[in-house]
Amino acid sequence: MKKVLSVLSAFIMIFAVMPLSAFTAVAYTSGRYTYNITNDEVTITDVNTSISGDVTIPSKLGGYPVTVIDSYAFEQCSNITSVTIPDCVISIGAGAFY
Repeated sequence: MKKVLSVLSAFIMIFAVMPLSAFTAVAYTSGRYTYNITNDEVTITDVNTSISGDVTIPSKLGGYPVTVIDSYAFEQCSNITSVTIPDCVISIGAGAFY
C-alpha cells in the first residue's frame, strides 16, 4: 500500500508542476493559416486549400515566430505557383507541400 501511495504521490507532484498548455491543444487561425503555439513558437498545421499564386509564408503569426511547417500543411493546395519561406522556419514536415 505504501508503494502505491508513493507512486501516486509522485504522479501528482509531476502533473502539478506542468503548465496547463502541456495538456491542451489550441488551434489558432489567421487568414488562411491554422497554427499551434508551443514554447512561444508557431507550427503551421493547415492552410486553406483555396490559397493560390505566389505565397509568402509569414515570419510571425499571433506575434510568435513561425518555426515549423507541419507535415501535409499545404496538402492539396494545387494553385500555388511559388512559395517564399522565411529564415525563421527551421523544420518542414514530410509531405508539407504534397
